[in-house]
Amino acid sequence: MKNIFKYLWLLLPLVVVMACVEEYSLDGAPPTEADANFTFTPTAESDNILRFTADGDFFMMNWDLGNGQTGEGKTITGTYPLAGTYTVSLTVFNSGGSATFTRDIVIEQTDPLLLDRPIFNLLTGGVDAVEGKTWKIDAGRAGHFGVGPNIPTSNFPEWYQAVANEKAGSGMYTDRYTFFLDGFRFVMETNGLVYLNSAQGSNFPGAFDPGVGDLSAPYEAPDNLRWSLVEPEGQLPELSVTQGGFLGYFAGGRTYQIVRLEENEMFLRFVDQANTDLAWYIRLIPEGFEPDPEPEPEPEPVNPDVSFTQSDLVGNGRKVWVLKPAAGAFGVGPSRGSDSFFPNGDDISGDRPCLFNDLFIFNSNGTYEYNAQGDVYGEAYLGIPDGCQPEEDLIGTAAEAWASGSHQFSFTPGTPTEFPKITVTGTGAFIALPKAFNGGEYSAAPPRANESVTYEVIAYDEATEEMTISIDITNDGSVFWNFTLIPAADQSVGQEALTVADLTGGGERAWKLKPAAGAFGVGPRPGSDEFFPNGNDISGERDCLFNDLFIFKSNGEYSYDPQGDIFAESYMGTGSEGCQPASNLVGTAGEAWGAGTHEFSFTPASDGANAKISVTGTGAFIALPKAYNGGEYSAGPPRTNETVTYDVLNYNSSTQELTIAIDITDSGAVWWTFVLVPDND
Repeated sequence: MKNIFKYLWLLLPLVVVMACVEEYSLDGAPPTEADANFTFTPTAESDNILRFTADGDFFMMNWDLGNGQTGEGKTITGTYPLAGTYTVSLTVFNSGGSATFTRDIVIEQTDPLLLDRPIFNLLTGGVDAVEGKTWKIDAGRAGHFGVGPNIPTSNFPEWYQAVANEKAGSGMYTDRYTFFLDGFRFVMETNGLVYLNSAQGSNFPGAFDPGVGDLSAPYEAPDNLRWSLVEPEGQLPELSVTQGGFLGYFAGGRTYQIVRLEENEMFLRFVDQANTDLAWYIRLIPEGFEPDPEPEPEPEPVNPDVSFTQSDLVGNGRKVWVLKPAAGAFGVGPSRGSDSFFPNGDDISGDRPCLFNDLFIFNSNGTYEYNAQGDVYGEAYLGIPDGCQPEEDLIGTAAEAWASGSHQFSFTPGTPTEFPKITVTGTGAFIALPKAFNGGEYSAAPPRANESVTYEVIAYDEATEEMTISIDITNDGSVFWNFTLIPAADQSVGQEALTVADLTGGGERAWKLKPAAGAFGVGPRPGSDEFFPNGNDISGERDCLFNDLFIFKSNGEYSYDPQGDIFAESYMGTGSEGCQPASNLVGTAGEAWGAGTHEFSFTPASDGANAKISVTGTGAFIALPKAYNGGEYSAGPPRTNETVTYDVLNYNSSTQELTIAIDITDSGAVWWTFVLVPDND
């Protein structure tokens, strides 16, 4: 049934641990050696795979399986592919002390089938590689060393990737690591220096600054090092080396998750033991293997030859874009259009449907809308759990500004030497990925107020209307996020047309300014408050403005109720500025701007044109008395029976937020914007 294996000196430190702590003893008397007794039986899979079971139940039960592996719990399974005698011990603990029972286990025959595993062969070269397989850091290619967040969903160095040969002189590139299947030996040849995390310097006498970041130190690895490898169910395989050995960069640990292992490449992830929020990465290649050279950086384009216009972006006035559900549509790499850092050619649209249903909407009036369609892909920097979850989980967090919302955009046409550019502006404005901005990535919320983020349009197919955009998060051209967008199949998706019933509530509805940043302001585009207050929340300073009520009735009546106080400015003629009683308007040239009843009319959106709300009457206004179509009053009184019309920029039926704007120049150069919400008090 089994063949005697010719290498009888091989020892496999492989163990699959299945531990369960049931009822346990906390008696005061210390346990005896007999209390630590255990039994074992072969499994159905192989006589060389043994199931060990402790006789008793204790608070703590520690196993040493005699093959370099340890475990905890009442039961444990060990694999012994090679014939030989193994000393297995169990130590049990209670409040009175501990006791250990030891037993020699004899494996009669070698089971070579337990050694012939693809992952072992890739790592060591297999049983025929009597000199083992030697690996080195892949210094000549970008991304061979890096760091990212230590979160379950991230297996790539999001925050930093070293460029080619960046750590020359540190010792990292001269060290060699040889793995043998014979005896599971591991040889670490340092050639004098090793590279280590600065937090580990006290463990290495003579550590010094090599001038490339962190520390280098003189070090000679001990002999008789071993390696082991386990494959936890549902997790990445884990490669460990024994005390005194490590790979590439010492961050306090000796266990490495194998992200990718191929014949000529090994990509490892390991946790920083001084800061467990960080995960480090190294890429190794076999000694003697020469990877294809990195392509020379592309020169600045003489003619990018990207024919893309603002009309392509906004269509007939409103165009809805989504991520293309395909490989290459969402990723990061060392150059424009690359996803070699992540996800490296994989199609992740099925894993992240809540990302690929997001809507990115560009309107001809300069507004840009992000609509998450009710769900978001959470990551640690957002302050919410990883993975798809309801968008409402963002509400009330520091990342709330990254939820669905309305912002502004501008478009810069391409030139013979420049790609076309799309810039989105606003607190929390982004396309495809919230954390990416020009020159960096957010590691935590909130986003900066009124931030502009610019994306290059690096490709556009006029036939398919497929657009690829790119953003450099390093400012030195070494790391780019890249996204491929296509028009949504249903261009009406995400469009919530305000109706007169929404405005009036079917009878009467009172609105007021939303007490938040961006709800009252003026800027160069609809939706912008860049001129004032530039991202600041002024609702606390002007509470007498944010309690005003704007009341619409289904019979066409419109009323303004300041609720007893107003925010006065000099043009109103009260003699002072700031919050004061509304009665101060009586008898002034601005008296008509006080509480009163007027009329309104509503024009629904059509053919790409915004819906419009018009209020008519002497002193009729919404939110700001001085603003009218084409200008601002510098003094009262207002014109008799004036009509003032406001564009409806956005309406969210879920939150019932209504965004309106008014052009005070007639040329589109200056707009006042107001965000209203129903008064539910």
